[in-house]
Amino acid sequence: MAYDIDPEQSVSIVAIFLFIDAAFIGFPVLQELVGDGSLTVLAPFLLLVGGLIAAGVGLLQGRRWAWWLAMVVIGLSALFDVLRGNLIGLLIDALVIFLLTRPSTRARFGVR
Repeated sequence: MAYDIDPEQSVSIVAIFLFIDAAFIGFPVLQELVGDGSLTVLAPFLLLVGGLIAAGVGLLQGRRWAWWLAMVVIGLSALFDVLRGNLIGLLIDALVIFLLTRPSTRARFGVR
């Protein structure tokens, strides 16, 4: 028996986690930019934050492209978490991937 969660709840939970992830990455990056941080070094993190926010908004609007974007940015976020040794962030990323890959959630976005 496959365990499935209501897709509307899954999308809401995933969007909240994407926004929280964007905040935890974005605020330190902005603090570094206000200091004397280099934009070229911080640009990948700014793009990741923008992608997390765009994916969260798109998921809440039911856009198909947002499911794909969410998978990409969560994968990148997980990679950064592995490189930093951030176990909590990695677990949250795994939860988001789990919720996005449930059959009913995938069907809601028309993803096979």
